[in-house]
Amino acid sequence: MSVVERILLVNPPWDPAIGYGKSLAKMTFLFPPIGLMYLASYVEREKNVQVRIFDSQVEDRELFQEISVFQPEIVGITSQTAQYPMTTHLAKEIKDKFPQITVIVGGSHPSVLPWEVASNPYIDITVIGEGEATLSEIIGWENGEISIKDIKGIAYRDKSGVVLTPDRPLIPDLDNLPMPAAKLIDLTKYRCSPDNQIGNKTAVITTSRGCPFNCTFCAIKDKYSNRYRIRSMESIETELDYYKENGIDSLFIMDDIFTLNKKAVYSFCNLLNEKKYKFNWWAQTRADCIDPEMLEVMKKAGCSILSFGIESGSDRILKLIKKQITKEQIRKAVTMARKAGIRTRGSFILGLTEETLFESIKTIGFALRLPLHRAKFGLLVPYPGTEVWDLALREGQVKENGEDWERFSPMWGYSNLPPSYVPRGRNPKVLRLMQKFANFVFYLKPDVIWDITSYYYRNNKWADLFFAIRTFVRATFSRSR
Repeated sequence: MSVVERILLVNPPWDPAIGYGKSLAKMTFLFPPIGLMYLASYVEREKNVQVRIFDSQVEDRELFQEISVFQPEIVGITSQTAQYPMTTHLAKEIKDKFPQITVIVGGSHPSVLPWEVASNPYIDITVIGEGEATLSEIIGWENGEISIKDIKGIAYRDKSGVVLTPDRPLIPDLDNLPMPAAKLIDLTKYRCSPDNQIGNKTAVITTSRGCPFNCTFCAIKDKYSNRYRIRSMESIETELDYYKENGIDSLFIMDDIFTLNKKAVYSFCNLLNEKKYKFNWWAQTRADCIDPEMLEVMKKAGCSILSFGIESGSDRILKLIKKQITKEQIRKAVTMARKAGIRTRGSFILGLTEETLFESIKTIGFALRLPLHRAKFGLLVPYPGTEVWDLALREGQVKENGEDWERFSPMWGYSNLPPSYVPRGRNPKVLRLMQKFANFVFYLKPDVIWDITSYYYRNNKWADLFFAIRTFVRATFSRSR
């Protein structure tokens, strides 16, 4: 151990084998790594260390050249499930080239499967759950201020094997966090998908953490224990001031359900209006968490796009996945948002547990009938920690150890990877075709074609339009096993 003066935080790349990351990468969302930005600002404040962020998804530089020049004592890597193979690859290369560096891995995947991650010989410490205070204490351990066994929310190895320390409580007051370190990244490298651009320079912001619902396919409850916490308008205002001063004109609100707390929504919108911020913004919601009055207030405050987690066009399936909404509620909510002048986007999942072929077709038909401007159809992924994961384990579709995590992508239909989950009685080849067909046929709707073409026309981006068409068609008709 040595005194920690420099920390490098890394967002790993996506595996090129994942079709969505390869063939459609230039048409997808690419948002700043806000989790790393929060970690950076927190440890800068608490431990007075120098921090850099290396986002492999946008950097042209080589990671190991960055490490050689910066010479960090700690490298922290974040990892989603499908990224985990690339995370372990990076950890091995770092340890092989720089054995003196302490390698830490955190994020959604390590938080759910800490034993697997901590067993990796190239990973020194695994962070479980929220990592800001944990990383600060790890620095204190490196500096000889604390024993590693006294750090809550980590897993590590000693002579006896893997050691799991007690859980770390969630941060009770989000206002204790400094604003994310936007100064450490180049915001011009990030974007919404090209046909959903709502500004020239986009930043991300969170006004809350957590979700109180229990959808069977979602692992967010394992990270936040179903607790929902909101930030004060004072802390949000500081962040908005920074973005305004740095030329940001559009925001993506990364809350799981932005409209869950009606009072907080009104306070946020009032803040935007009173301070005369000129942001266009995009938020995510549920069909049962909006009303006409709220939508009117949001629209006046600059809300441009509202994304709905719809999932299925079958009331039976919606009930089975514990979504706690109905098709009628979805239809009314999307129509309501569109009438308010807000652009609407729907996220759907095909291949949900017990879903039949007919119900997949019903979902596609439902999406085509809804007044949506955009839609995305993913395939069900049995993320560790979810009820679907437990079911997939019982059915033998996943392995508790030694799993090929790169196949855990909702876009595996566009790749040559094996499926991560197939409902009983369903054919994986048909599921692949259903995903491609659903995304393709939605964007053949005349009103969607007109809307997309109008956007590219208004912005004089014909070359981008032709590129998007070519890429989308190639991805749709490419062969996959």
